[in-house]
Amino acid sequence: MHSEIQARIRCAVSAGEFGKASALWETYSQQVTDATRGGACSAAELARMRECIEWTRNVVTCAHAHAQLRLNTWRTQLQAAAIYGRPPR
Repeated sequence: MHSEIQARIRCAVSAGEFGKASALWETYSQQVTDATRGGACSAAELARMRECIEWTRNVVTCAHAHAQLRLNTWRTQLQAAAIYGRPPR
């Protein structure tokens, strides 16, 4: 039912295009809401949506952790540069 938009969400998240992924999630959630209200959304479709949500959460959590590590490394380099008077590499 919504496998195309799920694939687009996964592609955007994998590419780090989180703004695009967010917009796609808004569209997808509205489609599922409409289908649910119309009685046309199966339990299997909701399970697929849940799996996509969990996958997205895991990937975004990892991306956040990597970004935080880079920021911490840069902060440490800048602090060392300030102490020793050398520009960071």
